[in-house]
Amino acid sequence: MGDARFGWFADAMDLRATDRVLEIGPGSSPSLSLLAERVTEGRVVGVERSATAIARAAQRLGTPSAAQVNSGRIGLVHADLARLLPEQVLDGIDGFDKILAVNVNVFWTKRPTAELAVVRKLLAPGGGLYLCYGYGDPDGASTSAKPPPGRLEERLTEAGFTVRTLASGDLLCVHAVLD
Repeated sequence: MGDARFGWFADAMDLRATDRVLEIGPGSSPSLSLLAERVTEGRVVGVERSATAIARAAQRLGTPSAAQVNSGRIGLVHADLARLLPEQVLDGIDGFDKILAVNVNVFWTKRPTAELAVVRKLLAPGGGLYLCYGYGDPDGASTSAKPPPGRLEERLTEAGFTVRTLASGDLLCVHAVLD
C-alpha cells in the first residue's frame, strides 16, 4: 500500500479480500485505490460532501483503477454524511463490514448524532467503524494534531458503541462496534 499511514489503517481494520468498505470523506486522496488493493473481491465506496473532491477522486480513479471502477468494485457518492440515504451507497448489499473515516473532524468537533445514526444504518451485523487520525508515519514521532481519544470514545459510547483505541507513531485509530 503506497502511503504508509493507509497501510497501517488497513492493518488496524484487519481488511479482508471480501470486505465491503465505506470511506467517509476520502477527499481526493489515493485512499480508495489503496483500500481496493486489499479488498480484491469486495467493494469500496467513498462518500464525500465536496463536489470538487469527488471530481478529483473520479479523475484519480479514472487512470490506473478504471477497471475496478467500471466493474463496480469502487464507487463514489456525492453526499453529506448526515443526510446520506442508505440506498445511495448500499447498492444491493445489506451493509458495510467496515466504515472508515480518516481525519474527519465532525466526529470530535461536535456531537455527531446524525452522522452516527447514519453509520448505524449502514453497518452490517458485526461490522466496525474506524475513526483514524494522523498524517505521519506509524513508526515516526507524533507530530500532527489529533482529537483526544477520550472525546471520541465518549461520543461513540453515548451512541451505543463499544470502543477500542489503537495508536502508533503519528497515527490514531478508534475502532467502534455496536453493542
